[in-house]
Amino acid sequence: MARTPVDVYKGLLKTHLEDSIPNQVETVTVRFSDTQFLGAKVSVHLSRFLKLLTKLIAHLESRDIANMSDVTAAIDVLDYFTSTSKWWSMTRKEPGLVLRPPSREPRGFIKSISEIQFGPNTIQRISGASEKLIRFLEEHEVADDVLRKDLSESIVSSWAILSAFTCRGQGRSVATEADFETAYDILRILFFYVPSVDFRALTIIRRIGSHPTLPRSASIGFAPGFEKKLNTSVAASLEKAHGDRLAVMASATSGASRTILTNSLRLLSQLHAVKQNIERLEEEHYDSTIVSSLQMFEKIGVSSDFLQNESAAIELFQGLRLGTGVEERIQLMTRRLEGLVVDSTGNRDFLLQYARLVPRLIALLLLLSATTKKSSKSPLEDTDLKRGLLLLHDLING
Repeated sequence: MARTPVDVYKGLLKTHLEDSIPNQVETVTVRFSDTQFLGAKVSVHLSRFLKLLTKLIAHLESRDIANMSDVTAAIDVLDYFTSTSKWWSMTRKEPGLVLRPPSREPRGFIKSISEIQFGPNTIQRISGASEKLIRFLEEHEVADDVLRKDLSESIVSSWAILSAFTCRGQGRSVATEADFETAYDILRILFFYVPSVDFRALTIIRRIGSHPTLPRSASIGFAPGFEKKLNTSVAASLEKAHGDRLAVMASATSGASRTILTNSLRLLSQLHAVKQNIERLEEEHYDSTIVSSLQMFEKIGVSSDFLQNESAAIELFQGLRLGTGVEERIQLMTRRLEGLVVDSTGNRDFLLQYARLVPRLIALLLLLSATTKKSSKSPLEDTDLKRGLLLLHDLING
């Protein structure tokens, strides 16, 4: 177990919400105040769940005051449970939040849980688990009776809606004891196992995919002279010399990893051009643009040596090995980004016109993920990709 229950429960109880957070939560939950679910309005259960997650996210980052970024992350977690599928298969051994594309409209899905029926055995299981939680808090002298009751209510509401989401997500209308067991375990995984970067990654991938700079950067063209200089650069030479190391990842990245360095430099050059109001990168722009691209790495605390130094590049390439199941995670992440870009542009044909945008994003993501791993000898894991997403957002935002 990554975190102890007592420490987490104490952390939740000592974490306070900024004054603006209740109103922000209400803007999400008020639309569900006209439907009932297990003796209370759906909005009440959702409010408890969102505030609980908001406090958890702040606590995992060692803060006693939850802010607006925490409630934003909590809302993205709610969206994750209501718009995607298969999340109920999350395990303690593999506790990550899988960044998959949505498969349903979340608002209608949430409203539909008012139709879910809970049998007496399932309700009894929830009641029994609540009593057990209260006894645990009492035995470990966690807070006073009032705070213990408040925490228990929030957790019970979370169990209830996660049970309903699990049930409805599998196309059923009667929640079973097995649904409660799943909900119980999912909440424990969120509390005690999921890394804090996973919660942030849900928000960050949404912000990257809908970032207004990306569509503008995709339209920036390259003059033949610029391309020629890039194709004869140190980065291109390193790719050619060590291409066999990059080929193994090609299937996971639509070929983007074969030219991971120059693909990344192309995207960075386009981002630079947007800031400089340059519509087309000419040969005379090359030197200043590449210098700016290298500086963009340095500004987010990442060394750019791998773009200029062979030994650093070899070490990077050695680290571009995928851990078990990571190829699928990259493919799901790619589809998620594609959907977000299309939604943000409002143009279903956008990625047909600018098909290289997302592969270049993935190339840059892999570059950031691999070069910031603790050890170049270890394979890339899901957590590395999520850390890379945060750096990618900083780079695009910078």
